[in-house]
Amino acid sequence: MTRRTAGTGDCRLGSRPGEVIDRSRTLEFRWNGAVHRAHPGDTIASALAAAGVRVFSRSYKYHRPRGLLTADILDPGCLLQVGDEPNVRGAHRLAEAGMDVRSQNTWPSLRYDVKAVNQVAGRFLATGFYYKTFIKPERLWPAYERVLRRFVHAGEVPPDGEQLYYDKRYAHPDVLVAGGGPAGMAAAVAAARAGATVMLVEQEHQLGGHLRWGDADELRVRAELVAAVEAEPGIEVLTDSVVAARYDDNWLAVVQRGLPHVAERLVKARAGTLVVAAGLIERPYVFAGNDLPGVMLSTAVRRLLNLYSVRPGQRAVVVTANPEGDAAATDLRAAGVDVVEVDARHGRTVVRAAGRGGVEAVELSDGSRLDADLLVTATGWTAPTSLLNMSGSNPVYRPDAARFVPDPAATPDTVIAVGGIAGDGTLEELVAHAEAAGREAAARALSLAAAHARIRPTSPGGADAAGRAPEPVAPLGLRRHPELFFATPIGGFVDMSEDVSAKDILTAVQEGYDSSELVKRYTTATMGPAQGKLETVNTVALVAHATGSTIAETGATTWRPMYTPVTLGALAGRRFEPVRHSPMQPWHEAHRAAPLVAGQWIRPEHYGDPAAEVRNVRAGVGIIDVTPIGKLDLQGPDVPKLLNLLYVNKWSQLGVGRVRYGVMCADDGVVLDDGVTGRLGEHHYLMSTTSSGAGTVWEWAENWLQTEHPDWRVHITPVTTAFASINVAGPRSRELLARLTDVDLATEAFGYMNVRTGTIAGVADCVLWRIGFTGELSYELHVPASYGLHVWESLMAAGADLGVAPFGVEAQRILRLEKGHLIVGQDTDGLTKAYSAGLAWAVKLDKPDFVGKPELQWQSEHDDHPRLVGLQPLDPTVVPEEASQIISDGGHIVGRITSSRMSPTLGRSICLGQVDAHLADSGTRLTVRLRDGRDTLVEVMAEHAHFDPEGERQRV
Repeated sequence: MTRRTAGTGDCRLGSRPGEVIDRSRTLEFRWNGAVHRAHPGDTIASALAAAGVRVFSRSYKYHRPRGLLTADILDPGCLLQVGDEPNVRGAHRLAEAGMDVRSQNTWPSLRYDVKAVNQVAGRFLATGFYYKTFIKPERLWPAYERVLRRFVHAGEVPPDGEQLYYDKRYAHPDVLVAGGGPAGMAAAVAAARAGATVMLVEQEHQLGGHLRWGDADELRVRAELVAAVEAEPGIEVLTDSVVAARYDDNWLAVVQRGLPHVAERLVKARAGTLVVAAGLIERPYVFAGNDLPGVMLSTAVRRLLNLYSVRPGQRAVVVTANPEGDAAATDLRAAGVDVVEVDARHGRTVVRAAGRGGVEAVELSDGSRLDADLLVTATGWTAPTSLLNMSGSNPVYRPDAARFVPDPAATPDTVIAVGGIAGDGTLEELVAHAEAAGREAAARALSLAAAHARIRPTSPGGADAAGRAPEPVAPLGLRRHPELFFATPIGGFVDMSEDVSAKDILTAVQEGYDSSELVKRYTTATMGPAQGKLETVNTVALVAHATGSTIAETGATTWRPMYTPVTLGALAGRRFEPVRHSPMQPWHEAHRAAPLVAGQWIRPEHYGDPAAEVRNVRAGVGIIDVTPIGKLDLQGPDVPKLLNLLYVNKWSQLGVGRVRYGVMCADDGVVLDDGVTGRLGEHHYLMSTTSSGAGTVWEWAENWLQTEHPDWRVHITPVTTAFASINVAGPRSRELLARLTDVDLATEAFGYMNVRTGTIAGVADCVLWRIGFTGELSYELHVPASYGLHVWESLMAAGADLGVAPFGVEAQRILRLEKGHLIVGQDTDGLTKAYSAGLAWAVKLDKPDFVGKPELQWQSEHDDHPRLVGLQPLDPTVVPEEASQIISDGGHIVGRITSSRMSPTLGRSICLGQVDAHLADSGTRLTVRLRDGRDTLVEVMAEHAHFDPEGERQRV
């Protein structure tokens, strides 16, 4: 591979007081194939900017070149591919040695992107074009999809990429502070000194907020506050982390990054008081050319200069309407940049940035034109009130401050706003306000904790420890600021994440989408990676202009969870997938059973030849390990009440020693689970469930007992793993089992659908069910788990002369399909109600009540529901794949194959399937579309069962 090394240090300045880079060390990474150098502490973007890189990406729709705008995690022009990870925030992610960084969705290269031709077709890609085009003719939809998919503006996730580790944690701080700027740190220290445990969460890699890129006095205050935080043992600091969501009673989702060997951790925190110290986000200005590389916010410029010692340009125009813009101009001059300062407080502003591939000139509102390669804007702020919105408080617009601010009257007592989001003031005033808020936050949290302790009967506590009324925190004032949102209502981009222009907003309003919420959805403004943090206020201002309303009347869109993008891995949490084996697993492995992953269980799929296993069961005797079957021990005099509630059939008259098949439905009548339940004693029952449904049924039963019928005397104990379970099946199963048990197996003593307890192979307290899932004479044995392997080996030894052999899950599936027995979740789905599953015989609508009865009553009165039917292909050699579609003469889907196998017993293919009601009559011929596009005919059978429909073999 040719090693291409990019220029290094072209824009790197000398050492600066607040820089966060370690100049004593250098690391290398790749950017679009070229080697670049960085210092530890550099972000990917700062390292590239130091090397003179100005273009980092191409825009979403028009593929316009995009550079740095905010130089932080919100930067819309800096979403990059890093190795296998897409959509990395390059202006936030720290550079690491060996990183392979690439631009996303650019071809053949970032510099020469063919898709930039979309700029020429821009007039055809106006807002809402996707709602108006690609509709007809319908036959071309697949072609449209293939073309449009190529324009998806995102990175790539390789199917065989590295599997990262994600974590989760629970925390219960008294006070959680969202934001580690000066106000957040001051509030955290004050709360800790008041006796509260505090979690301080900061999105950046260091504490300090805007003080990090400030002057000498601000850096001194930052150092003092950081030292105070570090001195408090009651404060836990999470940097490179963010409070992503707030739910009822301060249930908070915190996404923590930057941990060793952990991609992300989701911290689920329950806080007594939430202190929102999110600061302010600088708002871009809308004007023609505002997306050109070289147009930057004042905070971005100060970050690059003072944190990373990077000079962002040579000749700068600074359009400023506030002291922060003035400070940016000062910092640029100190870095040797030629600066022209334009004071927007007096009405002079920018109307256009001109250039090809970057800023080359700036046109001002007075008609003047200035040569420049850097245009800096400082025209206003957005208060990121999302956590307050999630608390039920909608922001209020203040025209004198030109921003939305929180509404303290609508904010819950358990939430307090501090810092820039709450108001303006000197640094000393902001810190003093935050300290007062921190003390009050601690008092409220500790009072709430005392109240909770007081109502717990086992906890001591006095009346003086609870009931404290919240005390208001004196509010901050607001600094006047001119309303600067756009130069003209038709020029420039409002949302650079989504390529939504000011003209698009006006077009949407003209087409009738005249509220901010409707405009948001029609244009997708504020719906990109920044999620409105940069775009919302400008969007609202344009809607207000277009409708002739005020910004206050128009109102902002609503921020909902999540505040920041969260990976699916973080939401899923730890990859702790239990692996469960039966006690007979060593025997299966020794006899080369093919392993089958069945949920959490590893089961034998077959022992070499499933068809031979089927034939052996039909002709002689076989045994199968069915330990994963769910088993619940039910005891108490009210068990019949519970069974009558959960099952659709009747249970009051089940006698001791009897077994009954039962079906459970959810509230909507959809089949939930099935199994058998046997009555072992007067008040003692054993319930079986499907293997995958064991946990669900246990929770389902407990939910009904604990929430609806706590007075019922029923005790449920899950015993799935307490027993090893073996099914002995075949015409010689009685002969085999009789050699090992003291239970009388004669038909007269132990008939079909009965249960007995006894000794097997010398093991006492075993449960024997005589049931027939395979369609043969069979006994299901449940033995204490520690004796499972012993009993299994005893069966194999005792039946050697009978030809006993093990059979696996695949043979069992063939046997049950031959017999026509359904499998819940395979022959049913999330819409299959009991009547559609062919279970009408089991549903007893004359019972007073059971779960799902109203829906099943309705279904019984209608005849238009799908039916589960037995099917046989006319060509007995063709086995339609499961999930193959059954189609009508017109090509419409009228059903599907749910189960299909080649039957060794019958020597032909057999199926079960769901079909529309009018096609379910016996003898109806249907067309099945195969995977390769061919069609085959199947015929509806009179029964589900393809073999022994009368059930004579299992009743002998």
